[in-house]
Amino acid sequence: MAQAKHTLGIIVNSNQYFDYVTHLAEAAAAHGKTVYIHLLGAGCQYAATDACMQLNDLAQITMCAKSTQTMEPVFVKRIAGRIPLVPPETLTRLLEQCDRHVVF
Repeated sequence: MAQAKHTLGIIVNSNQYFDYVTHLAEAAAAHGKTVYIHLLGAGCQYAATDACMQLNDLAQITMCAKSTQTMEPVFVKRIAGRIPLVPPETLTRLLEQCDRHVVF
């Protein structure tokens, strides 16, 4: 699979630095980049933030379905329909299609 130019993949697997994720995604989108955000592990907590919901228009956001197995059902229900739950191998495809990556 060839990488698309002008794409940024942001992998969020930590519950720290959410402000950096938000600012980086906004800046990249403002400069015409296509932004993909993938949440997994503790990074799934980002989905509960207002900033994440505001990024829905600027970035394509996905969440690892396997990561949600350890989360409270109430949380998973709250994000249902807003952020697609995808299989773990989606991360590999995301890394292949983006020409730049950042991991938080």
